[in-house]
Amino acid sequence: MRKLCLIFCFIHLSVCAFSQQYTGMSGLIHVPSAEMDEAGDFRIGTHYLNKHFLPDEAFDYEGKYHSWDFYASITPFSWIEIGYTFTLRKGNRGDWAPDDIGYHRKDQYFSLKLRPLKEKKGKWWPSIAIGTNDPYTGGDKGQKQEKNRNQIFGNYYVAMTKHIWFGQHVFGAHLAYRRYRRSYNDKWNGIVGGITYQPGFAPNLRGIVEYTGDDINIGADCLLWKHLRMQVSLQRGKYFTGGICYQANLF
Repeated sequence: MRKLCLIFCFIHLSVCAFSQQYTGMSGLIHVPSAEMDEAGDFRIGTHYLNKHFLPDEAFDYEGKYHSWDFYASITPFSWIEIGYTFTLRKGNRGDWAPDDIGYHRKDQYFSLKLRPLKEKKGKWWPSIAIGTNDPYTGGDKGQKQEKNRNQIFGNYYVAMTKHIWFGQHVFGAHLAYRRYRRSYNDKWNGIVGGITYQPGFAPNLRGIVEYTGDDINIGADCLLWKHLRMQVSLQRGKYFTGGICYQANLF
């Protein structure tokens, strides 16, 4: 009986608590989904971002560079997620130190996801969610060069997710329509999606294959013990991006 309870708990965590970790919001790797964490779930973490994972113009300082981001997110109710992310950017320390170049700047934004429809095991309908990253800025009025504007990661999306159970194995199908604010992110606009697989013999592990609108990424999430979650991925099958976060339920 104790073994069965542990298996049930692992399955519950693996289905309800995977995240699109570079923002701390639930999803795949780069692609959003209609999944959502349990009410009360909280995350704080960091992600290494390969330069191929980042927008082309906004992260180009004498050549495109790798970066890191840091995030916190919470699911106050079962139908809403809220997140805050800041990403390090290169630049000089200021006018008083123009030659001191490093990660002295940051891009910061909020994310929001709402899920009006939740799937149920054994029923035909999928989960449906709408969401946005970096939806508003007041700092770029009158600027004509897009690469100098805010909302580097600004986008809106509608997503659909459906899980299928084969015994203890869980397959997920994810489809979304996404639209970015800045033209240098146009390659990620349009129909995106992916598939996921959680094996019955290791239910706290999830494999991911996704299409971003521009390339195909592969990766995996893994829950270690109860509160530590890791994600690793390869952009185009060769460029590493990954991160780690602490998660807990506040309720």
